[in-house]
Amino acid sequence: DAEGAWVIVHEPKTKVDLTAYIETHNFRFDGAFGEATTNRTLYAGSVAPLVSHLFAGRIATCFAYGATGAGKTHTMLGSPQEHGIYSL
Repeated sequence: DAEGAWVIVHEPKTKVDLTAYIETHNFRFDGAFGEATTNRTLYAGSVAPLVSHLFAGRIATCFAYGATGAGKTHTMLGSPQEHGIYSL
């Protein structure tokens, strides 16, 4: 949507006096996808719209960010069972 996708992280913390509390962080992205999202769905929702910009002579960037083991390489390269972003 026009607002993008919000990801809210609730981070447990401890004060100096050992009181526990939760610090909330709000992040806004053009889109956010859950762990069950297929590469094809991710491509259709994030990458495919960039292709028309490229063919119009514009610049586009697809940036994969996440923790080690989160699936960035699988998303970009794919596997024998599921094509990655590069080949879609």
